[in-house]
Amino acid sequence: MVVKIVLSRLLQLAVVLFFVSVLTFLLLAALPGNAAESRIGPLPNFTPQQREQVVAELSRQLGLDKPLPVQFWIWLSNAATGDFGLTIQGLSVRETVVSRLAATLQLGAVSVLAGVLGSVVVALFAFRTRFKTVRGLIQALVTILLVMPGFWLGLLLIIGLAAETSLFPASGYTPFTESPSLNLSHLVLPGLTLALPQMALYFRYLYAGLQDVADQPFITAARARGITERATVYRHILPNAILPTVTVIGLVVGSLMSGLVIVESVFSWPGLGSLLVQSVSRKDYNVVAAVVLLTAVAYVVVAFLVDVAYQFIDPRTRRHA
Repeated sequence: MVVKIVLSRLLQLAVVLFFVSVLTFLLLAALPGNAAESRIGPLPNFTPQQREQVVAELSRQLGLDKPLPVQFWIWLSNAATGDFGLTIQGLSVRETVVSRLAATLQLGAVSVLAGVLGSVVVALFAFRTRFKTVRGLIQALVTILLVMPGFWLGLLLIIGLAAETSLFPASGYTPFTESPSLNLSHLVLPGLTLALPQMALYFRYLYAGLQDVADQPFITAARARGITERATVYRHILPNAILPTVTVIGLVVGSLMSGLVIVESVFSWPGLGSLLVQSVSRKDYNVVAAVVLLTAVAYVVVAFLVDVAYQFIDPRTRRHA
């Protein structure tokens, strides 16, 4: 049964990825300007006729003189092998993206892990505390974090933890292989800027799930059998309450690029988010297409993995598949 479900999800994944690639290509084709003209630059020493010949030749090499479906097939074939052409500086798009990927993966992974662990700790504390005032303060802080813009939170952290106290550097990046300590110190502020809103979002779902599961009959029966409150919470309430949060985590991970664009720009973090901003400003459409397609693929793949994981975490879903 599980194998059948996974195969059906894989088929759906392939279909979605195909339509994502179609949409990415069409958006790229709809952008103003010509890819060949953007590639060759101004060519100040060329006459208009010479420039026109160069543009025509490069357009032929890139397949831009062919019908749109043929252009899409050429683009898709190249993209499937990771070949997105060259940047406007003449560098390989694939190498440019790969060089930024490690920084983005590190920042994204740390923020998600910190957000998940923080939400579990805070939600359990708020659920088990007997003081309504403390619970209300936590919920108020969570609401503030949810509505606060990412760039504003980042600036507040820079003022409080970098400018005023000099506890952490305000911006920059050092590869982990060069200096682990400097890498981690640069990671703290951008990681917190991404993790705190995530923690607030996970908390809302997890705390609501804890309250909902705590009122279920099987929890009442567990308490009636003399199981301690601590064991009831950690063995029965939490595993059932965390299921809806798993879906939210998957959605957040898949859409993390929107937050990375802001955070990496604020903290001068050399990842895919800042690369995307720079490429848009330079009209480097090949890089934009590569980052957008990579982000879309990551979102779809993460959603697929969460869907499959649900089949193992919650056996009830297999009966309705």
